[in-house]
Amino acid sequence: MADAGFFKGTSAEQDRRFSDKELKLLKSMKFPPEFEKKVDMRKVELSVIRPWIVKKVVELVGFEDEVVVEYAMGLLEDDSQPTPDPRKMQINLTGFLTKDTPAFMTALWNLLLEAQESPAGVPRTLVEAKKEELRQAKASDTRALEERDRRARLDEIRANERESRGSGRGRGRGRGRGRGGADDGRPMRGRDSGWGARGGVSVSRLA
Repeated sequence: MADAGFFKGTSAEQDRRFSDKELKLLKSMKFPPEFEKKVDMRKVELSVIRPWIVKKVVELVGFEDEVVVEYAMGLLEDDSQPTPDPRKMQINLTGFLTKDTPAFMTALWNLLLEAQESPAGVPRTLVEAKKEELRQAKASDTRALEERDRRARLDEIRANERESRGSGRGRGRGRGRGRGGADDGRPMRGRDSGWGARGGVSVSRLA
């Protein structure tokens, strides 16, 4: 905490003490081989790097820490140092990201190295990630359309089945009425009183 004033109102003594501490850390710490390669920030499109930094900070600290994001971006946007030193960046960010700083800086530096090799200044990794995101979105849309069509076909089939069952019941009632003789075209038989032709004797003869 003794060096907290370095960022504002720094004295020559504080500056020297900070530099001495930084030099000791640079000598004692181990850094990945990627840090030996320089990055010219003038060849990097920082507008695509910022969202990556925001996402990575959220993964590491659990929330979107604007202080860390702005500080990291400030180290990359320093016009006086178009080729920043990743080792110094790691030391400066350790106070914010602690044990996760080496992994963060290694991933960030690899992205920057890719970016400066790209004509558009955009890392190949981010380009591929965006393509994959678009592919997944398209696949999701396709599945949604297929599911919509499947449901429409099922609804149509069910509607046809209901219509078919309704028509079948209607035809059955019509046939039932026809069996009575009145609707099927056949003459109706009169009701037998019981005296018709029994024993071969007519009513007139009995009289």
